[in-house]
Amino acid sequence: MRFVPSALLAGAAGIVAPLAFATAPASAAAPTVSGYTLVTNAGGVFGFGSAPNAGGAIGLATGPVVGIAPTSTGKGYWVATANGGVFTFGDAKFYGSLGATAITAPVVAIVPTATGNGYYLVTANGGVFTFGDAQFYGSAGNLALASPIVGISLTSTGKGYYLVGADGGVFTYGDAAYAGNLSTTFGGPSPDGNAVGIAANPVGPGYLIATSEGNIISYGGAPFFGSPALSGITPAEPLVAIEYAPDGTGYWAVGADGGIFAYNSSVTVGTGSSSSLSVTGHAGFFGSVPGELGAAGVTIPTVVGIAPTL
Repeated sequence: MRFVPSALLAGAAGIVAPLAFATAPASAAAPTVSGYTLVTNAGGVFGFGSAPNAGGAIGLATGPVVGIAPTSTGKGYWVATANGGVFTFGDAKFYGSLGATAITAPVVAIVPTATGNGYYLVTANGGVFTFGDAQFYGSAGNLALASPIVGISLTSTGKGYYLVGADGGVFTYGDAAYAGNLSTTFGGPSPDGNAVGIAANPVGPGYLIATSEGNIISYGGAPFFGSPALSGITPAEPLVAIEYAPDGTGYWAVGADGGIFAYNSSVTVGTGSSSSLSVTGHAGFFGSVPGELGAAGVTIPTVVGIAPTL
């Protein structure tokens, strides 16, 4: 039997290796992802594939950058800072920020609405702030959290969202359905580091949680195609983000060094000795920060987020 890799990954060493997992969701659409933009905590951006060259926040941001969110057209993005600032690039429109607000905890993430006409900011203490057409469904701001919030992800309908804490705790709002957390998976703290992000299934129920040491756990039937930990790979630097392709046929995990781990669905073609696996997912590999900088001794900036380009 001949196998065609169903996933590609690239870490600090620029290594590309094959993996083989799962099948695509039957109801998935097929938008084309043609690139992605990575952002660093200093506001620098790295574009790969056909990602827009729309600029970065170096010299603009007065606080550390914590995330990036793409516009619905793929021709722009928003960049958020820990002190609540929001910077727009390309065709991204400004709908407001927390820059002039005395927030009690730093912003940790930004996510766009389903329409692309607004966005959410979430703070480490569980506060959720809405801008543009973003709808408020609740927050964890009134809870005594055991661990700070590190990520937010919208449900497939856009009518709810998930928050995840560094301890892997999951908080659901709107039509988001709870399906488990890292403590229920491991019976206590995760052996693979803290949770760093959550990615809701964009075509149905469930979500993925990524940990700093390379584990990716699926809950509620969210499509799973692999992880660094499952392949016996320890990322050169901790993972910092996870993002699904828009049709749920793949996802990217991002390392703090800008290494990209791309996992995709596959299908079996043919039967018997003539069968093979072929990639059908849309989480393509377009490059990584280590591959871009290349030269030994170059200081690689700390990457904090990814924005896919349609």
